[in-house]
Amino acid sequence: MMSRSLVEQLEEADPSVMESNAKLAFWINVYNSLLMHAHLVYGIPQGSLKRMALFHKWFEGILSTAMRKRSGEEKQLICSRFGLSESQPLVFFALCSGALSDPVVYTSHHIRVELEKAKREFLQANVVVKKSKKVSLPKLLDAYSKEASISSDDLLDWVSENVDKKLHCAIQACIDSKSKRRASQLIEWLPYNTRFSYVLAKDLAKKP
Repeated sequence: MMSRSLVEQLEEADPSVMESNAKLAFWINVYNSLLMHAHLVYGIPQGSLKRMALFHKWFEGILSTAMRKRSGEEKQLICSRFGLSESQPLVFFALCSGALSDPVVYTSHHIRVELEKAKREFLQANVVVKKSKKVSLPKLLDAYSKEASISSDDLLDWVSENVDKKLHCAIQACIDSKSKRRASQLIEWLPYNTRFSYVLAKDLAKKP
């Protein structure tokens, strides 16, 4: 099976000797592969609450197994050797839980470039400007803006800088027409769509 092949390839990797970009790509692929495996083992959860319960159960099991009988010093050493050294907000556009509102699953040898590409493609596909001069944004951007320290009033400017010219102009027209309203008042949050949808890049589907 494709998920087993992915996991087997990841098992052979040693993140403790990787440079930061390779380590980032490794953990993104681990996360996405394990979630794919969880869907295969437990089935597709119906509704957001069941989805959250499944993921908590799955990852708590993994973490408890990995960290069982480890001392505090050992756990700290493991995190420093295998973890990421700093926050990576763009990861929001690479992680996937199988929900329709998630970014697609992908892999890349040029992780920074691919994360930027994933961000722009996600924004282009999910941002909607309405005739009412409101801008509909996917809920994922709310979490991303907090992690990236982008204020709610600056978020629309950030979005407009990361989409094509047509959508950029439409967003700017909304901002320019806001009068005395704050930019954040122009935002309408799209509800998170939990309907199952798993998209794989072509190179992920190929056998090694």
